[in-house]
Amino acid sequence: MRERGDPLVPVLGIVVSIVVIGTIGFIFVPRVSAWIGGGEESVVAPQPSPLAAVPVWVCRTEDGVALLIEPGRDAGTAAVLDAALEGGPWHYMQLTVCNFGREGGFDLELPSTGFLSPEGGENARPAAGLLRHDAPDHLKAVLHGLGAVTRLSVAKGHRGQALLVVPQDPRRRSAFAAGDLRFERRELARRTLAAWRQRPDWEAFKDF
Repeated sequence: MRERGDPLVPVLGIVVSIVVIGTIGFIFVPRVSAWIGGGEESVVAPQPSPLAAVPVWVCRTEDGVALLIEPGRDAGTAAVLDAALEGGPWHYMQLTVCNFGREGGFDLELPSTGFLSPEGGENARPAAGLLRHDAPDHLKAVLHGLGAVTRLSVAKGHRGQALLVVPQDPRRRSAFAAGDLRFERRELARRTLAAWRQRPDWEAFKDF
C-alpha cells in the first residue's frame, strides 16, 4: 500500500508564489517603467472641461447689437495662416457682430491701426490689412472665410465676423478700444460660450 501526499501543501505553495510575484510586480514594475520611459505617447489631446473659463471681450455701446471678441485658432492652424500674412507669428482673435435690433443694418469700419488696450503693446489689427499679395489663393479664400475683411455690414437678425491678429498672447488684456467702441474683458464657461455661439441671444449677451 503506497503513502498518499497531502494535496493541500503544493496548492499552498503555488498560492504563496503567486502572491510574492504579484507583490514584486506591483511595487517594482511601475518604478522601472517610469525610469525607462512611458513607451508610446497618446495622440489624443486631453479635452478641456466644458466648465473651464475662457476670456472674451464684450462691447455694449451699440443698442441692440452684440459685439464680442474672443481668442481663437490653435497653434497649428495659426502657423498655416501666418504664411499668408505679413509679419508674425500672430495670435488670432475673432470679432463677432450680432445685430438683434438695429433697423437698417449695422455698419462697422474696422480701424486700420487696430484696437488698442490699456496695457499697451501692439494693437489687435484686422488681418485683411496684412494679407500678402503673393499668398496662395486657397489661403486667401480661407482667411476671407474666417473674416479677413476691412468692413462689416450686418443686417438685422444676422451676424458677421472679422479676423484680428496681435503679436502677443492677448488673453490677459483687460480691454480693447477704438473710437467709441470699448470691449471689456469677461470670463465665461466654455460651455456657456459655445451655447451662445450656436444660438446668439441678446438678453444672455447683456449678462456676460
